[in-house]
Amino acid sequence: MSEIYNIEEEFLKNSKNLTVFPNSKDYVTTYIQFKDRFEKDIHREINSKLVELENEGYFNDHGVNHIITVIRKTSELIFVEGGESLITPYETFILLMAIQLHDTGHLISSRQEHAKMGKEILRKFDKSNVLSASERVHIGNIAKAHGGKEDPIGDLENMCYLSNHKIRPQLLASVLRLGDELAEDSERAANFLIELNEGRQKGENPYLAPTSEIYHLYSASIDSCRIDGSEIILELYPVDYRLVKKYPMKTKNGKEEKYLLDEIYDRTFKTFTESLYCNRFLPEGKRISTVRVSVNIVTDNENELIKKISYELKESGYPMMEVNDIFERCKSLKENNQNINGEFVKRLIENKNNQL
Repeated sequence: MSEIYNIEEEFLKNSKNLTVFPNSKDYVTTYIQFKDRFEKDIHREINSKLVELENEGYFNDHGVNHIITVIRKTSELIFVEGGESLITPYETFILLMAIQLHDTGHLISSRQEHAKMGKEILRKFDKSNVLSASERVHIGNIAKAHGGKEDPIGDLENMCYLSNHKIRPQLLASVLRLGDELAEDSERAANFLIELNEGRQKGENPYLAPTSEIYHLYSASIDSCRIDGSEIILELYPVDYRLVKKYPMKTKNGKEEKYLLDEIYDRTFKTFTESLYCNRFLPEGKRISTVRVSVNIVTDNENELIKKISYELKESGYPMMEVNDIFERCKSLKENNQNINGEFVKRLIENKNNQL
C-alpha cells in the first residue's frame, strides 16, 4: 500500500458529491454529528464504566483511540490497488456507524453481553429519527456481529437494498469483526500503570488489578500488527522478566494462572480462527491465508535479543476443528521434542540469568 488509505477520510470527501448517497441525502454531515456525540457522550466513558461493571480489572482501551485504530485496520482490509475501496460510499457510512457503535454496549451491559446492546444505545441516540428504521436495524446488526461464536455474521443477509441502494451486511460485518481483532497494539495498553505497578514497593497496593495485568502486558508487547497481502504479520517484543512469572486470570471456571508467552500463543491463535471465520464472507482476493508471528524476547534493558520464536498459523491437512493445539499446528514451536511454552521460556531465562 503505497499511500495510507483511510475509509473515513475518503468518506468525508463525498460532502461535495452527495449524489452517491440515497436521495442525495447528506450522510457526511449525519456521520459527523453522530461521531461527535459518540466521542463526547460514550467513547470517553467506556473505560471507566468497564471498571464499574466488572468490579475487578482495568481492561484495555475501548475509547476514542480504539475506534481510530479499528477504522485504520478496516481500511487495510477493504483497500484495493489503485486507491479504490471494495465498498460504496453508502456502505462506508453504514460501516463507519457500526464501528462507532460496536463497543458502546459496555455502558449498559456486561463485557460478555455488550455486543448485543449497541442497538439499544443507537435507539436512544436517534430519537429524532435521523436514520431510517432499516438503517438502524442493519447498523445495529453489523455492530452486534463483532462478537459471539454463534455464527453472528452468517445470520446476516448477504445482500439487501436500503433506499434502493445495495449493501452487503455480511461483508461489512466481517470487515468490522476482523478489523476489531487486529486493532491491538502497545498504545491500547495502560503503559504508565504497568510501569507504576512493576515499580511499586512490597506491600503497596497494585495499580492494575492482578487479573487484568496480563492483557495489558500482551498489548504492550506488540510492536507491529499489519496486513501484507493475504498474511497477517505480528511482531512482539516481550521483556524477559515478564515471561518468568504467572499472572492470574478470570475464567469461566474461576481463576487460573498463566505465563505471558502462553497468552501470546492463545491470542494469536484466536486471531487465526477469527480470520478463518471472516474469510467466509470476504471476497477471494482479500482473504487471509496465514498469520505469521515473531516473538522477540529481549532483556530488561531491551538491548539484547535472548531468543526469537517464529511460527505461522495456516490451514493444513483435512479441516478438523478439533486440532486447536497451537503446538500441533506449528512444529517450529517445539525444541528437542519439548513445547516452547511459558514454562520452557521461564527456564531458559532463569538459566541465562544464572550464567551472568
